[in-house]
Amino acid sequence: MNKETISFKETGNFSKKFLNFIEKESVSYFPKEKNILNTLESLKFSNENRELLYEEVQSQYKKIEIPSLVKENIDLIKSKNTYTITTGHQLNIFTGPMYVIYKIVSAINLARHLSKKHPKYNFIPVYWMASEDHDFEEIKSFYTNGKSYDWDIESNGPVGNLKTESLKNIFDENISIPDFFRDAYLSGDTLSGAVRKYMNSLFGEYGLITFDPNSKRMKGLIQDIMVDDIVNNTIEKIEKSSDSDSEVYVRKINFFYQGSDFRNRIEKSDKYNILSSKFSFSEMEIKDKIESSPDSFSPNVITRCLYQQKILPNVCYVGGPAEIVYWQSFIKFFSHYKIQYPVLIPRDFVLLLNHKTQKLINKLKLSTEDLFLNKNVIEDKVLSIDLVESKNFKKEIEQIKNLLNNLSDKFEKEDPTMKPHVLATAKKMEKRLLQIERRYINKQKNNNDNLMKKVSELDNYIRPEKSIQERKENMISFYDSNLIQNLIQNLNPLDLNFKILKK
Repeated sequence: MNKETISFKETGNFSKKFLNFIEKESVSYFPKEKNILNTLESLKFSNENRELLYEEVQSQYKKIEIPSLVKENIDLIKSKNTYTITTGHQLNIFTGPMYVIYKIVSAINLARHLSKKHPKYNFIPVYWMASEDHDFEEIKSFYTNGKSYDWDIESNGPVGNLKTESLKNIFDENISIPDFFRDAYLSGDTLSGAVRKYMNSLFGEYGLITFDPNSKRMKGLIQDIMVDDIVNNTIEKIEKSSDSDSEVYVRKINFFYQGSDFRNRIEKSDKYNILSSKFSFSEMEIKDKIESSPDSFSPNVITRCLYQQKILPNVCYVGGPAEIVYWQSFIKFFSHYKIQYPVLIPRDFVLLLNHKTQKLINKLKLSTEDLFLNKNVIEDKVLSIDLVESKNFKKEIEQIKNLLNNLSDKFEKEDPTMKPHVLATAKKMEKRLLQIERRYINKQKNNNDNLMKKVSELDNYIRPEKSIQERKENMISFYDSNLIQNLIQNLNPLDLNFKILKK
């Protein structure tokens, strides 16, 4: 693959808050090696917690064949000089959009880079599965080559518990699905188990550990936070006393109560009521429940971040732009609970161009920067609308503006009150002329129908269904035996630019 880069700002795809983060080089959590090493030095993670984490990961992998590097990384968890590089996401079927793949590759590459450059430490890439998430609508479909495919079932509880045999109808569709998906989904396992299997097939040779946080023994490590949030409402109190608002809504209680087929909010009145259920607890009962069954409680987006950093020896979190923004707003919660805050690493952002699309780009005489313009602007550029005088009204509009400015100057000498009226008339005429010019340009486009179809073809590839490619297309659209290796070789999350990869 050949690689080009463009700044995040030039793409027009990123929020102001994310772009501001890229400029915050002075903060301790900015994505650079020095900050990672400083975080590592200040991280306190007990041998007891390492042993507990090791036992949990071993237990989660006992049903599948473990590649040698995964086994080595699991064993390394027990070493006091081992640290994790973590990314996480919902359990979208068939991996979901391409950016999920980029997240994981970013974590792997950062761990490999750091382990090689600083050999006295071990860095392990971890994929944190959002197995407890209950928003089935967000994970039930994937899009490839112009069509969406849906998992046609109903679900209300934690998605990680879902049985996956019912996905077999998708394998009957006329699409080329890699065999490792079939093996993972049709083995009768849960969705969490299936995701671990196919992630193991895709990334096992690079040592990725796929971790399910829905664990009784691991949640036992945050029972104090559960009580403090559910009973004392401390997180909400911190939010209310803070000078800055969090990027997500902070509730009075920031844990759910869950069972195998439900995950519902907790609200307090005279008792602790589990919404849309028959469950209700007194304060003593809910404290007893936290102590005996911490796995019955599930973190929301805020407490999930605290939970992750409490149970992993984690120095970096690799996330997308929205994650980077909301993680920053949670610093106050980490400070209160004295939990190590990670360095925030924006995942790699990628546009993949196949050979056919590159030929089309060359034929249309477009640059890499042009690919991030909107479709109308690309059409204008392809037709040289701005460059050829006969194809636009720029000269005429400028002449009329000059004429009306001259008229306003004449009026100013005789009646100054008329000048604003003349200038207002000039503005109206300019607006009307621009509207007529747009109709003239559209007529040119209609007369060049074949060329405009080529632009539409390119736009549909880059922005399928008007979305960014990496946020829409599934990996099946691009998959071959070299895809992951090519991404491993070309991506680097510490290079804070948008990548364009050409096959």
